[in-house]
Amino acid sequence: MNYKMIITLFLAILLHNKLLFATDGADDYKTSPEGKIGNIGNAKYSVAKKFMAVTADPRATSSAKRILEAGGTAIDAAISAQMVLNLVEPQSSGIGGGAFILYYDAKTKNIYAWDGREKASMNFFEDVFLNSNGKKKGFIEAVSGGLAVGVPALVSMLEKVHSRHGKMPWNVLFEDAITLSTEGFIVGKRLEKLISRAPHLKNQKTAREYFNIDNGGLKSGDLKKNKKYAESLKIIRDTGSKAMLNGKIADDILSTVTSRIANPGLMVKEDFSFVNPILTKPVCGNYRKWKICGMGPPSSGGITVLQILGILNNFELTSDNPNDSEVWHLFLEASKLAYTDRGYYIADSDFINVPINEMLDTQYLKGRSKLINKTSIITNPEKGEFKNYHARHLGIDSTSEKPSTTHISIIDKYGNALALTSSIEFMFGSGLMTSGFLLNNQMTDFSFYPKDEKGNLIANRPEGKKKPRSSMSPTLVFDAKGELKIVLGSPGGSQIICYVAASLVRMIDLNISPGKVTEFPNICNRGFKSDIEEGVIGDILSKSLENKGHKINRKSMTSGLHIIYKDYMGNLHGIADQRREGSAFGL
Repeated sequence: MNYKMIITLFLAILLHNKLLFATDGADDYKTSPEGKIGNIGNAKYSVAKKFMAVTADPRATSSAKRILEAGGTAIDAAISAQMVLNLVEPQSSGIGGGAFILYYDAKTKNIYAWDGREKASMNFFEDVFLNSNGKKKGFIEAVSGGLAVGVPALVSMLEKVHSRHGKMPWNVLFEDAITLSTEGFIVGKRLEKLISRAPHLKNQKTAREYFNIDNGGLKSGDLKKNKKYAESLKIIRDTGSKAMLNGKIADDILSTVTSRIANPGLMVKEDFSFVNPILTKPVCGNYRKWKICGMGPPSSGGITVLQILGILNNFELTSDNPNDSEVWHLFLEASKLAYTDRGYYIADSDFINVPINEMLDTQYLKGRSKLINKTSIITNPEKGEFKNYHARHLGIDSTSEKPSTTHISIIDKYGNALALTSSIEFMFGSGLMTSGFLLNNQMTDFSFYPKDEKGNLIANRPEGKKKPRSSMSPTLVFDAKGELKIVLGSPGGSQIICYVAASLVRMIDLNISPGKVTEFPNICNRGFKSDIEEGVIGDILSKSLENKGHKINRKSMTSGLHIIYKDYMGNLHGIADQRREGSAFGL
């Protein structure tokens, strides 16, 4: 037995003992609707020295904590937490979807960007979301059924990252989720609320029964078991990600997608062979004295965040007032210009020559900044022009990306960091459930129309084997010395980009304590109207910006920002957005 095998066996035994000990607190899972476990509870803010985990549910945070305590790395902890999230937060993510990961290796100081986005079926075509009259299908019409489902890629990606950066054995990372699925978890208030708002859950018998739709839906405080999910996890635990691509689980996915009478999917068995999560390059840029890194295509998150910040680099934003209308006027205008470029140019780079370097060029962004007037608004934002000939003939995309996603931020005791954003797209995805989990509807992230009104092809149009564009924005931030300082990301559909960019402005420019960042109103402009979070939290800012000419749209903007900030003394500050049920915990 070699040295590595001895270490692996020791860690496995150590974790097994910890998990057995943890069952003493199993009643804690069942007595608190918010999932209080030990001293983690619903802590939105935590400070620690060794490690930190921030997830969308205390039970997932607790699972990550146990893995980290047992010597696991950030990816080990993220896998365990994600499997729990699939169970307790099924509306947002799970093994029936996909994800993006930014991973920082403290030993090599390298940043790894992993693309685990789903692909369209090989049978997809440009007009797939159009009715016979040439008009696009309604969103719920397109979501309901199998047409919008892509072969899930999350588990395959997690396994690949684990093979490079994991320390704990793969098979011990599923025990918390298996135990919770078998013994039951307590339904929370947010899950109850979203079940009542999901019209497509009634369309399939399996989902209708699981979520108790005929009796008014699951209620907060209910004990819910999911033994089919436990069975699936055991298969994945024992055989790896191939269980999702070949065998019973894959057969169940295919059958569920294609057997729908209304809106059946085009998926075929061969599509499963195209799942191949890849290691790609992060997109990075400088903001003030900081280095910001995010995901490249098919995510638009990294490029668009960097465009917003790159434009703002040309303005002085320091202010003692966190709601300074001059600062947020500039932010909205920069956001408006960046989202316009996004709509025209960003899509799956295997199909479209995305001009990334030109879009992030400092001189280009300086030129874009000159379009901004400090006392008036841009009423008709225009795309930038690039040397790329094909890019000049693309139409703008008006995809409606929905906000059901989750984000995990982790720094382990070795200094490794992970920012993982995963999604099944719409709340409860396609509404189709199989083998104990929900299937995604990621294909509705394509533009429903393949061409604009002038006949120009849209970059993000549907095509076979193509990945739909995403806004997921897992982000890592480094100081001038190259030291990792911030890990963050959020759910929130196409507004994720603004949530991340605004948080960085608040921390870097306005010197707002990381622990206070999520207490300020969300704000965004995706090309036309300016959205500001409804309620008292955004009232002051709205009035001052209206005076500058902004057309303000007040709306619910439920971010789920999960931030880890490392201060100059090496303390790790974990922050979970108060708008959702997440928690932060570290040691």
